[in-house]
Amino acid sequence: MHSNVTVISEINLDAPLAWTRANLEELRLLQSLQGNILKGHGRDFTANIFFKFDAGKEIQSRRLLRELANFHLTDAHRQLLEVKKFKETGESGGPFCHLALSSKGYEALGLAAQAPPDEDFQRGMQDPSSIDALKDPAIENWESAFQEEIHCLLLAGHESENETTELADALVSLLEEAGCTIIHIQRGKALFNAAGNGIEHFGYVDGRSQPLMLVEDVEGESLVGLSRWSPVFPLKTVLVKDPGTSDTFSFGSFLVFRKLEQNVRAFKTREQEIADLLQLTEDDRELAGAMIVGRFEDGTPVSLSDEARGRMPPNNFNYVDDPGRRCPFHAHIRKVNPRGSGGAEPEDGERSHAIARRGIPYEDVARCVHPDDLPEVTDINQFIRQVQPQLPEDGVGLLFIAYNSVIANQFKFIQRIWANNTSFPVQPPGPHGIDPVIGQGVNTPNDQKLPNEWDNPDKGTNDNCSFSGFVRMKGGQYFFSPSLTFLKNL
Repeated sequence: MHSNVTVISEINLDAPLAWTRANLEELRLLQSLQGNILKGHGRDFTANIFFKFDAGKEIQSRRLLRELANFHLTDAHRQLLEVKKFKETGESGGPFCHLALSSKGYEALGLAAQAPPDEDFQRGMQDPSSIDALKDPAIENWESAFQEEIHCLLLAGHESENETTELADALVSLLEEAGCTIIHIQRGKALFNAAGNGIEHFGYVDGRSQPLMLVEDVEGESLVGLSRWSPVFPLKTVLVKDPGTSDTFSFGSFLVFRKLEQNVRAFKTREQEIADLLQLTEDDRELAGAMIVGRFEDGTPVSLSDEARGRMPPNNFNYVDDPGRRCPFHAHIRKVNPRGSGGAEPEDGERSHAIARRGIPYEDVARCVHPDDLPEVTDINQFIRQVQPQLPEDGVGLLFIAYNSVIANQFKFIQRIWANNTSFPVQPPGPHGIDPVIGQGVNTPNDQKLPNEWDNPDKGTNDNCSFSGFVRMKGGQYFFSPSLTFLKNL
């Protein structure tokens, strides 16, 4: 006798997902999960709409979220189909929308009991304990919009600036009709180098080393090698069971948002000063910045080469054969992804801190010159005359967005225990200084040391290469991106 009972299996969160071969349960997960979590949405323009619900109008606010979930938000499966179609036909994926709630947002909806119990999420990034732990600026020094109580982030993206503006305007109308107050709209605009790789305002390739949680993405990366560093990560890196629904296949993720302003002029000037200190000349001057960031501007890891290679940025490398002689211990990419070299815990422990970064540059003030169009220089005097005046000191930066499953063990750990910690890595014993790009706190002079000559320990190190303070946190918040199942059933 055959049973008519359907057996429901658990999703395997301990492995990546093969979405093109998804079974019924995995398909249900993807259709309930919001896009952008497992893979970046890929739009070149965004409008990040921060708003709050009208006090005492919980029913109206919930109705708004149901409408957004049913007609505007993009599920993960649809997003992946759009990516596949674009690769095959070149046809645009069209508009993209994603919604995330703060802890205060759940409270305003009368749903505090259904909010995730994560302590950092519950307190919020504005909490004094969070500011102190991360060494963030005092809240009165944040942009005024981010000093406000924010209930929700609605991320809208499209292929062009005009289309994104039209999409954002339509969404704002919906929000205002439901009685919501728009606190701030923060625009994002992707930057690309001549090779088509995404870059940030300092001119460096960004996002090359990401945790890959889809088997199809892993298969693509395997073509360039996985022997020395594996980008393969399990779904549990970002996925959290949505506590707002009993549905077995409904997951969400914690979204960390931070607006990071970049002083491009001061950063690039300091690069040139350090090139002088290291007596680098002509094309070799780019090595100074490479040792600070850990990659050349084109993405070539400085641990593999003393010059930019101008090819697809390699990612299959580690620091086993590099005890700081090529890539310094405090270099940005080594600080935030030590690849088994941190010395404080096994490599598997280090990998547990990984986050999925989905940021995009912003230009509150338009740049005069694209990073790729700046003139080449051979000395600092030429730089000061020809390049420095064209570089912005403020008004540009990165809208940092990252997904994680445990804020304290991922984003917060990376910022507090790695980037801000002058004693990390712990082997060899430091101090090594803070992360020169995103590190916050006191950067003691002479802690950050650069080799006088690449891969030649006999030449010693230069201790006068302090580098910090060129990225300023302007505000942010912790959010949770709930499942569409939760939102559709409010």
